[in-house]
Amino acid sequence: MRLMQLNAFQTFRQKVSAGNSEKWLRRMCCTGGSNLMDSRDLTSPMKLEIERKWRNNLGDYRFDPASDKPKRYVLAMFPYPSGNLHMGHVRVYTISDAMARYYRLTGANVLHPMGWDAFGLPAENAAIQRKIPADRWTKQNIGQMREQLEMLQFSFDWEREFATCDPEYYRWTQKLFLMLYEDGLAYQKEAQVNWDPVDETVLADEQVDDNGCSWRSGAKVEKKILRQWFVKTTKFAKALYDGLADPTLEDWKDIIKLQKHWIGECDGYNFELKVSGQKNTIPIWTKHPEHLKEALFVAVHPSNLLNSSKLEERKLELEIENPILGHNLPVIVTDKVNFPEGNDCYLGVASNDEDRQLAMQYQIPLKVQLQTESEELRSQILAQVSQLNLGGYPVSSKLRDWLISRQRFWGTPIPIIHCQTCGPVPVPDSDLPVKLPLDSVGIPLAQNEQWLKTICPKCHSSDAKRETDTMDTFVDSSWYFLRFLDPKNPSQLVDPNLSRRLMPVDLYVGGKEHAVLHMYYARFMNHYLHSKNLVTSPEPFRRLLVQGMVMGRSYRLKGSGKYLPAAEVEVIDEKKNKAIEKATGAPVVALWEKMSKSKLNGVDPLEVLREHGCDTLRMILLGDVAPTSHRNWSEATFPGILNWQKRIWMTMHDYRLHRSAIQPSQTPPSSEEFLQQDRKLWDARNYFAAGATFNYKFSHQLSVGISKMQGLTNAIRRSTTEVVAFSPQYERAIAAQIIMLAPMAPHFASELWEQFRALPHRLNCSSEEIQWDRGVFEQSWPVVDEDYPLDLTFKVNGFECCILKIPTKDLNRLTHQQSLDLAFGQGAVLSYIGQRKVRHTDFVLYPGCDAILSITLEQLSKEDKEQLKGKGGDVKVKPKKDKKKKKKQKEVVEQ
Repeated sequence: MRLMQLNAFQTFRQKVSAGNSEKWLRRMCCTGGSNLMDSRDLTSPMKLEIERKWRNNLGDYRFDPASDKPKRYVLAMFPYPSGNLHMGHVRVYTISDAMARYYRLTGANVLHPMGWDAFGLPAENAAIQRKIPADRWTKQNIGQMREQLEMLQFSFDWEREFATCDPEYYRWTQKLFLMLYEDGLAYQKEAQVNWDPVDETVLADEQVDDNGCSWRSGAKVEKKILRQWFVKTTKFAKALYDGLADPTLEDWKDIIKLQKHWIGECDGYNFELKVSGQKNTIPIWTKHPEHLKEALFVAVHPSNLLNSSKLEERKLELEIENPILGHNLPVIVTDKVNFPEGNDCYLGVASNDEDRQLAMQYQIPLKVQLQTESEELRSQILAQVSQLNLGGYPVSSKLRDWLISRQRFWGTPIPIIHCQTCGPVPVPDSDLPVKLPLDSVGIPLAQNEQWLKTICPKCHSSDAKRETDTMDTFVDSSWYFLRFLDPKNPSQLVDPNLSRRLMPVDLYVGGKEHAVLHMYYARFMNHYLHSKNLVTSPEPFRRLLVQGMVMGRSYRLKGSGKYLPAAEVEVIDEKKNKAIEKATGAPVVALWEKMSKSKLNGVDPLEVLREHGCDTLRMILLGDVAPTSHRNWSEATFPGILNWQKRIWMTMHDYRLHRSAIQPSQTPPSSEEFLQQDRKLWDARNYFAAGATFNYKFSHQLSVGISKMQGLTNAIRRSTTEVVAFSPQYERAIAAQIIMLAPMAPHFASELWEQFRALPHRLNCSSEEIQWDRGVFEQSWPVVDEDYPLDLTFKVNGFECCILKIPTKDLNRLTHQQSLDLAFGQGAVLSYIGQRKVRHTDFVLYPGCDAILSITLEQLSKEDKEQLKGKGGDVKVKPKKDKKKKKKQKEVVEQ
C-alpha cells in the first residue's frame, strides 16, 4: 500500500510545482482581505473570522425522506422559550449536535429537529405583568432564542420547527385527548386536588415536592375539591413497568430505577366501584380480585372525600355498588385498618379476622361465603370487571392517574363541550383546533363569555359551554417526538409509515430532572399509540444520554447565607474553598451550585461566544468531564482546549510549509528510521481512531473522545521534518484528526480541511479514504485498518487477566463461542479459573474498537477448598485489584 502511495506522490509532484501550490493554497484559504494562514499562532479574532467564513457552508442538515441510508433520530429535549439561552441549554444541544454530526459522517441519514415547549405559566405570568398577549411574548422569546441557537451553529433541521402553542400543533394534542376519551382513558371526576395559591391552578401529585410545595412557584400547596380531568395512565402501568426490561433500551441505568420506583411493582389490581346513587366512583386496590366475592364493607380514611363531616369513626349513610357480589357494601370511616400504600380506601373481607370483628362492631351481616383462591376464579372476576368497565388491570397501590386539568389561560384547551341535555360532548374533528382567544390578556377562559358560549355538536342546543380547563404542559411534550417526524401533515397526527421507519428515537439527550415525569408521560403516550398501531415500538427512546448540570461558583456570606457577586470576593485558598468578602473581611463559603440568577453564579454563554467563538465554547463544554457528569464552569479549565486548538493550527501551518518546500528533485526517504516513524504514525492513527470512535459511538464519553484526539495530535507533532513532508501515514493521520474533530468544532475543522486538501504533493491520491474534492462533512468517518491488532480482553470475575491482540478484520467477525475457545487457550485465563466451574460468560463486541469476554466463576465451598488443598489442587480465589499486582499478572498476547 505504501509503495502505491509513494508512486502517486511522485506522479503528483511532477505535475505541480511548489510555487504554484503555495499560490493555490493561499487562494483557497483567503477570506476578504485577510489571510488566515499568515500566522502560526491561532488568536481569538482569527477563530471568529473562521466562523464567519464557514457560517453558511457547513453542509445540509435536513433529513432526507427519500434516502435509503440508515436512519438516526437524535433528539435533545426541546426548551421552554424564556428568551435567553443558559449554559445548560448550550451543553445539551452541543452534545446532541456533536452526535448528530458524527452519525452523518458515518453515513447515516440523521433527523435532528428543534422546537419549543411553549405553553405554560411563566409566559402567562410575564404577559400579564407586561399587559401583552401571551402568544406575542412567546413568539418574541422564540425569535431571540432561535437566533442564539443559530449563532452556536447547531445542525438542527429548522424546516421541522414548531411550537406547542401553534394551533396546528395543539390541534393534534386535542385529537390525542379525544382518542383517549373515546377509549375511556380520559375522564372527569371530583377529586381532592393540590391547589397552588400563587399560580392559581391545580397541580398533579407529581408536581408537589416532599415538603408539600409547588414545583414551580414554591408556594405551600392547599387542598381543594374540584371536578377535574384525568388520563388513566394506570391502565398501562404493567406494560410501562415491564417495558423497562426491553433489551433494546441502552444506557437507561438509574433511570430504570427511578421509573420503576415511580410506577411501583404491579402486584395488585385497581377497581373503580360506583357510589350508589351518585356519579362518582371510589378506587379500591387489592392484591386479590377474588376478595370482591367475599367483601363485607369498604373502609375509608377520615380524610377521604366521602367523609364530608370529617368525623373519625362512624358508618356513613351511603353504599358502594359491588356487581361481583351482587349487593351493595356499607362504608366505614376509620384509621384502624391496613390501608394499602398510597390509598385511603380499604376492602374489608370475610376471610380476615380483624375485618370480621370490625363488621360486627358496626352490625354488618357476615352473610358472604369465604372464597378459595384460584387462578380460574381470579380470571373470571377480572374478565367480568373489565366488561363492566370498572378497572381490573394490574397496578401498584401507590400509582395514580394523571391529573391534566389546569385552570390557566396559556395552555391547550380541552376539546369538550358541556351541554345541559347531552352532558360532556367531544368537539368534532372538523372543528379542531379549539383555539385560544388570543386578543385577551390574562382573562381566564371561564370568564371569557364570548369564547365560552357555543353550540352542542350533538343536539345543536345553543345553551352549551366549552370546557374551561386547559391541559398540563406535560401533555404537549408527551408526544412531540412523533410530530417532528411529520410536522406539516394536515390530516394525521403522524403518518404510521413514517413512524414505523423512524421510531424509536435512537438517542435522546436531556436532563435528569425530567427522568421521572416527562419520561413517564412520554412512555405512556407511546405505549398507548402503539396499542392503536400508530407506532411500531412501545418504547419511544432507545438510548438515553442524561447530561449533568453546568455548575457555577457561588459565594455566600457565612452565617447570613447572602449571595455575593464574584467581584466582591477574595479567594484565599482555591482548593479548600476559603474566601472572604473584600469590603469586610467576613468569611465566605464558596460552593459549586447550579447556575442561576439568584445565586449570582450564572455565565452568559454569549459573552464566551464573543470572546472565544462557538467552536471553543462547544469543546470547553465537552472536555474534561463526561456528558453525564456535572460540569464545573471555571476559566481555569480553558487552557487545555485553547492550547490544543493552537497546537492543531501550528501543526497545519508547519505541514503546509514543509510540503510546499519540497523540490522536484527530492525523493521520499527510504531509511529505516523514516519507515519506523511512518509505521508509528500508522499505529497512532489506528489506535486513537479506535478510541475516539468507541467514545463517540458506544460510550458517548465525549470528553474521553477529546483526550484520544489530543493523543493523536501529540503523536503527529512528534514527527520529524522528513516524516511531515513525505509520510503517507502522516497525511492519513492529519485527515483522521480533522474529520474526528469536525462534530465538535465544525468551523475550525472546515478551515483545517480546506487547507489540508489544498496542500501540494498529495500522497494518498489513489485511495478512496480521502475524498479530495469534497468538504470535511462529506468525508467518511476514519475506520481502523483491517490488519491493525485490536484488543480482545478476558476478564475473570471482573479481573482483567489477559489481552489478546487480534487483527481488526478477524475481531469484527468474532463470535461468543470463538472468544471462549481463545480464552481457554490462554494460560493466564486458565490459571485464574483453576478448579472452579464457570457459572456464565458474557461477550461484548465493539466493531472496529475492541471486544470483552467476561467469565464468572462459581465460588468454592469451604469443604471443596479443603479437599483441593489436600490433593494439591488450585484453590485460587478472586485476586485483589492491586494495580502493581495487576501489571505483573496481565498478559498481552499477539494472535
